[in-house]
Amino acid sequence: MISDILTAGVFASMIRLATPYLFASIGEMFGQRSGVFNLGVDGIMLMGAFFSFYAVLSTGSLLLGVLVAIIVGAILGLAMAFVSVTLKAEQGISGIGLYLFGLGMSELLFQKWVGTPQSVDGFPRIHFPLCPIFQ
Repeated sequence: MISDILTAGVFASMIRLATPYLFASIGEMFGQRSGVFNLGVDGIMLMGAFFSFYAVLSTGSLLLGVLVAIIVGAILGLAMAFVSVTLKAEQGISGIGLYLFGLGMSELLFQKWVGTPQSVDGFPRIHFPLCPIFQ
């Protein structure tokens, strides 16, 4: 029974779906090593994902969507650094505030700018000839 659940396709899907969280946790690990405790990583991801989606929806350019996500993530990271370092706010509380800001603002902007769920074409699949599990 467990062998029916843990197939190669399920394993490949787990890796594919966990990749964004893995990237965020690696970035947070480096941030914590530098002394910044950023609980707003999920809010930054939500805002970056929304603006990236909106850029791709508006222009059709996947590269522009990636660049927009990087810029939005950097701006919100700088906002977190400004609040925590310059204003000397409690890092945990300001991180939770940034998370709630990203959660609410991305939902509000989606409702106002997009309205109904729409889809965009993603990146093409990459086939690894030496690794049949990821095909």
